[in-house]
Amino acid sequence: MDVEITKMTSRGQVVIPQDIRQSRGLKEGEKFLVYDTGDSIVLKRVKNLQKAKDIEEFEKTFSSMWKTAKTKGITKKDVTEEIKAYRKENA
Repeated sequence: MDVEITKMTSRGQVVIPQDIRQSRGLKEGEKFLVYDTGDSIVLKRVKNLQKAKDIEEFEKTFSSMWKTAKTKGITKKDVTEEIKAYRKENA
């Protein structure tokens, strides 16, 4: 596993170091899921998500996120309420 140090800009942007971008073949415009795991923030590339043709691919992509939510007791209702609160704050 590669470990690099980066910093956040005043606009909240974080640069993925060039060595990691090159080794993973990351290109401008790629999308990532951002997980807040308490004391860590994890980026997960969503490569080929738009090409997912069935629910199995969707399940595979998000299974680790759902497991984490379940172990923390996060329900569908919790997520819906959080989304509503965020949208209200940023409207």
